[in-house]
Amino acid sequence: MNNIYLKKLPLQGFATTQSSLQQFMQHSYQLQHTTIFYGISGEALFTIDGQKYRFTPGQIIICPTNSNILLLDITSDFSARLLGLTKHIWLAARSSMGPETMQIIERRIHQGSNNELEKEYITNIFRQIDILDAELARNENYTEYCRQNVILAVNSLLLYIQHINKEATSPIKEHISENKDKMFYEFRILLTKNFRENRSVQFYADSLKISTRQLNSICQRAGGQNAKEIIDHYTIIELQVALMYTHKSFQELVNDFNFPDQSYLNRYFKRHTGYSLSEFRTNGVMVD
Repeated sequence: MNNIYLKKLPLQGFATTQSSLQQFMQHSYQLQHTTIFYGISGEALFTIDGQKYRFTPGQIIICPTNSNILLLDITSDFSARLLGLTKHIWLAARSSMGPETMQIIERRIHQGSNNELEKEYITNIFRQIDILDAELARNENYTEYCRQNVILAVNSLLLYIQHINKEATSPIKEHISENKDKMFYEFRILLTKNFRENRSVQFYADSLKISTRQLNSICQRAGGQNAKEIIDHYTIIELQVALMYTHKSFQELVNDFNFPDQSYLNRYFKRHTGYSLSEFRTNGVMVD
């Protein structure tokens, strides 16, 4: 990761670079944007929100905004490709996929590049994004054109990951270093399945057979937020996707997300985003 990469990302909505990730070595770093990592060479041992992973060439991992990264060890030849995406680009790319699918895709190692055709497919996706990056550097008037094509490219990558997960003969293995990390992982699984019906911290604490205080402590340690903040953030992300990329009415969203009425939903959404439902949908507002 370098300064050019960091400067480009918020300006053009995406940025890509190749890095040894030395800046994450023995120093916890919170990602400001959704980041896709693709292993190029060597190996690395690191944690993402408290879960431990070994990262090797050909592997892909997608880390959402606010993920906490800590690099524990790397080989001297380690290198990875990074693709950073602002919220608008990321939500547009994943808009066709439900939260259950995203739970399977995010924060997990995906073993791509098992053969030359697959390797070429992934390489071509990143090559396309490199071309778009160069086009945008040449002419700022191409911004919207480039962003739309990046959205298509990332969506292709997500569909590929979904495909290889379905093709896998064995389930993805989770590397969980200790009981608290396992508990945070189980909380996220429960949240994915139940956030529409239950947004109470007490519900998740009871389901995990721990106190709300314990759950908040686990979430703060692994995710950098308390349980209620994580629940609300997850709900707001899914509401934003529904508002921007579906034609569902506000009443349908009330029903889908089990809110008491439109007025309550509107207040909830505005409290967390600063915008009403209609303002958000009409203006296409997306704040990173």
